[in-house]
Amino acid sequence: MKIYTHIAHLFNYPGGDYLNVVEKLHLELLEYDESLVDDFLPVAGHFTSNSTAELQEYYIRTFDVNAACYLDIGYVLFGEESKRGQFLLNMKNEQLKANNDCGTEFADHLPNVLTLLPKIEDHNFREELVVTMLLPALKHMLGNFRTEENNYRNLLKILVGLLETDFKDTAFEPYHINQKEIECSGAYSCGMDFTKLKGKKH
Repeated sequence: MKIYTHIAHLFNYPGGDYLNVVEKLHLELLEYDESLVDDFLPVAGHFTSNSTAELQEYYIRTFDVNAACYLDIGYVLFGEESKRGQFLLNMKNEQLKANNDCGTEFADHLPNVLTLLPKIEDHNFREELVVTMLLPALKHMLGNFRTEENNYRNLLKILVGLLETDFKDTAFEPYHINQKEIECSGAYSCGMDFTKLKGKKH
């Protein structure tokens, strides 16, 4: 699970030296799948060969200016619907329970969700959170990128591959994002009530 903490670091607003975390990620990916390592090479180059200012500009272009995707999982799933508020409250409680420092970002901010995963003691809940909520959101985010050349898109692709490997043969059903419902609420993505989601495959 430690690998998700390292990936979370790359999804945070850029700052500091990335060589150490990139080297650790490379070694950890080797234990999963060589294809993931191939996907990671351009991402590694991006974080180790650009200045902090260049990385910050790239981050802002991706997530703020063009808004290729949002990093708040609840917003991706529910848009501006009230369901997002309930999801955010539940995530805040889980973050507090795990004593996971969310900094100035929301509890459902992707890096905060990723650093939470290794700290969740209830393995069943961790699996449910990943399969029902996180993976559908990440796949939706991937679909919102206009180009395949973006380094954060490649990082998302790697993250999806890791999660699908770690949580394969799951009994939980992924939440189906209702794009039309979200568009009607004026947001770009989707919705559901995580507190009621206990549906397993039969």
